[in-house]
Amino acid sequence: MRTLFLLLVLALGSCTSVPKAPQLPQEEGYLTPQTTRRLIEHWTGNDYPKQVSGHPIHFENKHSHLPAITGLTPARKFSKDDRTKNRLGTVVMAHDESRPKFKAITDRAWQITSQPATILAHNEANGSLTLSVHDFREDPKLAGLPLAQNHRLPFDYIEEEENRLLSNFLALIDPSGWSDRRGFYLATQYDPKKIPLIFIHGLLSSPLDFEKLSASVARDPELWDRYQLWYYFYPTGDPWILSAAHFRKDFRELAHALDPENDDRNLRRETTIIAHSMGGLISKMSVSEKPEILYQKYFNRPLEEINLPSTQKQHLRQQLLFEPLTEISKIIFLATPHKGSKLAEGPLYWLAKSLIRAPARIVGTTLSTAQMLIFTEPGLLTQNGTALLNGNALSLTQLQSGDVALEALDQMPVRKGVELHNIIATVTGTERGLGDWVVPYGSAKLDQAESQFIVRSGHWLIRDPETAERVIELLHEE
Repeated sequence: MRTLFLLLVLALGSCTSVPKAPQLPQEEGYLTPQTTRRLIEHWTGNDYPKQVSGHPIHFENKHSHLPAITGLTPARKFSKDDRTKNRLGTVVMAHDESRPKFKAITDRAWQITSQPATILAHNEANGSLTLSVHDFREDPKLAGLPLAQNHRLPFDYIEEEENRLLSNFLALIDPSGWSDRRGFYLATQYDPKKIPLIFIHGLLSSPLDFEKLSASVARDPELWDRYQLWYYFYPTGDPWILSAAHFRKDFRELAHALDPENDDRNLRRETTIIAHSMGGLISKMSVSEKPEILYQKYFNRPLEEINLPSTQKQHLRQQLLFEPLTEISKIIFLATPHKGSKLAEGPLYWLAKSLIRAPARIVGTTLSTAQMLIFTEPGLLTQNGTALLNGNALSLTQLQSGDVALEALDQMPVRKGVELHNIIATVTGTERGLGDWVVPYGSAKLDQAESQFIVRSGHWLIRDPETAERVIELLHEE
């Protein structure tokens, strides 16, 4: 499987040159971060020798999320943030596979098998050297000693593999080619004691764009103890109502795989979503009721009266006549175009309209089958339904002001028990002005939200400290 973003981690390979072994002090005690870093670089380059500078090496794995460590990648190779002094140890990416990869949970969900870690080096009284690997997120202090930290490390790591901007663009214009990457990516192994916190990105984006925001959440000790970070990726060229259907399906399969007995309250009753831009529409649709409002925007007759095979009728039920997710308790919207976006009506729309290849069709049919249905059952489809089945509906067309999908979503009530919180970006920091250059203030406003907050920012508010502060406040609320 090809790489995905986010906290998503693949191997960079071993060092191309082997640094000289550092001179180790003779006295007993912990080594400095600088000496430990040089030791790890030498050790990695020499394929884990059993001794260095005459010192026997003992390796201890105390990382809470890695059952076995088979490889290390020193952080200084790719991290811009490994500059902290006065913290003990050095930061690495630790791998529990001979070739780091994702561990499959379902066909559309993976656990990341490479994790950030801190290594401490200790000279023992008997002359041996002990290297111990710790998860600094679970154990920020060891016997009163502060561990080195870098919560953004996995994002730096994966960006060595893929160009973020190019990947985001390709996922827009070639959604079918990127469909194999669609799904959930769990930052750590599943923990039933923690609430799933799902990050859903927007148009021309990926989980990598949550780098700063998720790192801010992870740095908060109380939130790290309460939440486990999950990321959802989808190709952004597909119609967003189809992406919402995929999200519901993928989530249900993951929840069943992780909790087959249906008794994990954190997962089944407390799951929280942070959604940026178009991801907010996907999230809101997934917890909305009365889906017949959406269905009637595309079909003029009840599903039972349509001459379709049972498998395709089932597709329609899942995509247009669905049951809302009952596991979601809170959604935090970030710059969501609840009533559409100006971006969908400008140059990007015309560019995407020319470039996007073979977007997925709503009933999972081939083009010939869809056209046959249109021909043999005249009057079955509305004009929008015809475009949807023909594959002419794109994510951008469904973001245009007045699109029937947005109209339906506005009319569909959100399931009771779901808290909605809305963070709006405007370049002025007030209700006046041009919004965030992409979403006007009037579109980003959500009347039924329990809280509404304006940050002074452009559309990429997920990178701003003020947004992180507000999100952290909302996550702290019970």
